[in-house]
Amino acid sequence: MDEFQEILQDFLVESFELVEKLDEDLVELESRPDDLELLNGIFRVAHTVKGASSFLNFDTLTHLTHHMEDVLNKARHGELSITPDVMDVILESIDLMKALLEKIRDTSSDDGIDVAACVARLDKISNGDLSGLADAAAAQEKEEQEPAAAEKETQEEEPDYDNMDPDEIEAEIERLLAQRQAEDRAKREAKIAAGEEVPVMPPEPSEEEPKKEEKQEKKEEAPKAPTPAPVSQNKKASQNTSSEDPKAAAPAKRAPATVEQTIRVDVKRLDHLMNLIGELVLAKNRLIKINDDVEERYEGEEFLEELNQVVSIVSLVTTDLQIAVMKTRMLPIGKVFNKFPRMIRDLSRELNKKIELVISGEDTELDKSIVEEIGDPLVHIIRNSCDHGIETPEERLAKGKPEEGTITLKAYNEGNQIVIQIDDDGKGLDPEMLKQKSLEKGIITEKEAEQMSDKEAYTLIFKPGFSTAAAVTSVSGRGVGMDVVKTNIEKLNGIIDIDSEINKGTSIKLKIPLTLAIIQALLVGVQEEHYAIPLASVLETVRISKDEIYTVEGRSVMRLRDDVLSLVHIGDIFEVERILDASEHAYVVVLGLGTSKLGLIVDILVGQEEIVIKSLGEYLKGIEGIAGATIRGDGGVTLIVDVVALMDMAKETKSTQITATAESVMTEKTKASDYTIMIVDDSKTDRTIMRKALEPMGVTIVEASDGQEALNLLKSGDYNVDAMLIDIEMPRMDGYTLASEIKKYNRYKNLPLIAVTSRTSKSDRMRGVESGMVEYITKPYSADYLASVVQRNVNFKPEFL
Repeated sequence: MDEFQEILQDFLVESFELVEKLDEDLVELESRPDDLELLNGIFRVAHTVKGASSFLNFDTLTHLTHHMEDVLNKARHGELSITPDVMDVILESIDLMKALLEKIRDTSSDDGIDVAACVARLDKISNGDLSGLADAAAAQEKEEQEPAAAEKETQEEEPDYDNMDPDEIEAEIERLLAQRQAEDRAKREAKIAAGEEVPVMPPEPSEEEPKKEEKQEKKEEAPKAPTPAPVSQNKKASQNTSSEDPKAAAPAKRAPATVEQTIRVDVKRLDHLMNLIGELVLAKNRLIKINDDVEERYEGEEFLEELNQVVSIVSLVTTDLQIAVMKTRMLPIGKVFNKFPRMIRDLSRELNKKIELVISGEDTELDKSIVEEIGDPLVHIIRNSCDHGIETPEERLAKGKPEEGTITLKAYNEGNQIVIQIDDDGKGLDPEMLKQKSLEKGIITEKEAEQMSDKEAYTLIFKPGFSTAAAVTSVSGRGVGMDVVKTNIEKLNGIIDIDSEINKGTSIKLKIPLTLAIIQALLVGVQEEHYAIPLASVLETVRISKDEIYTVEGRSVMRLRDDVLSLVHIGDIFEVERILDASEHAYVVVLGLGTSKLGLIVDILVGQEEIVIKSLGEYLKGIEGIAGATIRGDGGVTLIVDVVALMDMAKETKSTQITATAESVMTEKTKASDYTIMIVDDSKTDRTIMRKALEPMGVTIVEASDGQEALNLLKSGDYNVDAMLIDIEMPRMDGYTLASEIKKYNRYKNLPLIAVTSRTSKSDRMRGVESGMVEYITKPYSADYLASVVQRNVNFKPEFL
């Protein structure tokens, strides 16, 4: 990037920030026209933009800001009053400044945008002629179409360069250079004639003078920093400044604000850093899981204390690093809020209403990606409040309300979420009217309308195509805005809550996660599958007995305190092959989304964990009900549930039988061979000894040479196993791991697992009990003892002996 491009980039960054500041301050000035300090500040900002654009030869931008500066100068000297009509023209010039800066950003030139009409209106204001401003604004649209035609005409007159010979091309280049030099000369002479200082560009340094060139670079570095623009102006301006009232000049004498020590960093770098932190969090989770396993296996060893300390330090530093990196991506939500005063001001004029906007909590910080996405929903909500919520001054006075309506916009933190609340003191929402409109448009049925509570009726405004407007206007009426709000907020894993009271007003709360990269989630299990449910959507978890589950109109429900909660098994939604639950209890995760609730039945609650969201990639993206995936501490992949989609899918899911009685799983035994015993041992000799001990009982015997083979036989469902004899030391999968895996299945929660091993220490026995073993037989043993232990655990009927 050459030196000019660097200066240009700094100019654009600074100018965009200054123009945004101008926009906010001008709207504030309209409500406080006598605030001289604010007016002086606005003048200085406009002056800075003008000076910088003049230095870089952006003549159109300089021309526009110069005339706007004249108006502001008259206002700050008390020669002009800032009326709404005057403010309309000033704000129009601000919009043109934004357009010119965008043009400069895209093309490095400010040509092609006509500012003549706006400049003419600014001149009329400067000369004290305030008549016909509104008519002039209306005529602008017609004038704006002329440059396009003129440009087209110019393009048609361009010579045909393709068919020129070299001499003609050279002559044309000379002509164009001479023309450009003449234009530049004329512009400079015009500026000198107007009394403005024109910076003289130094001659280009030769290659033989490197030291001179270095000095020149240092001199030209000054415009890069966002310092105030050159002060030199025409003589008249200097005289005006010197003759100002001391009070007016006072703000300019204030000590400059402390320069903030900041650097600009490319967002891609921050994104990459965030991805690396995500990988570090996954590694931390894995390390903690390995540490737990090592603690369990080597209980009492000296090195464990040191290992625990290291893991704790790594965990702590990783968490601190994660928070620090997340903060670098955080932006104050004021970046979004600051554009609304101007919008409210324009809407008030357009709708002929008096509306005040009260903003608080603009310093609340959110992840940059969320700040970018939250703007559109807030625009739609505030436009809706202005158009449908706030009444006209006449209506408000008739209701005994103040003539001016108030819209309050505030943001605050609540746990791991940020809440954005939009309140208005308007007419409120009429639930009966909302139901009637929805019935007319076919959005809901009469039966749904009868059963709908007021709170549920308020959410109808988010349905596609719904609108209460009598006619379609430029502000609203197409039934699109609030639907966009719902879609965008749900895309951010957010929740919308709406409350209203007729003639009192409406309150809309948007609850949004602080970041989309790393979230807290509840891990749940269904058979061998694991799912992560974002904790922000989990209201509570409950453990209920099967007797508390009822069936209403073919759907499973339960009573949770004073509410009736719909139930659906997560296995039914995702079509997980499920072994019927023989236990007496079920775990229910209560999900909440706005006013909707759903009870999600799961097999096990694994626990809460911090997870890093990963996309599923090109081939798997778009799977309904799945928002992404993450890697667990044990290295397994867990799918992350999309709660919004899940609740929609639950409405269409046909519930299968949620629980089954133990009798339906355990068939009646009519003979000894109905009992099936599985022997799991890697030694063929040991398997033979156990088989010989059990054969006299007449039971069916199944053998497996290691834990993995035994687990596969169980999962195949070919055998209805009544008890298992398990060796501890085996290849591929040992006895402890096998017992733990088996106990994950609801069907085998009560399956007797009997350890048969030569490991006799107390810690081995304790570990066996913890993994789910019900008996612990040490080798050597007698055949009769083994047979009696098996008979006792399978309730073997004496008559079969």
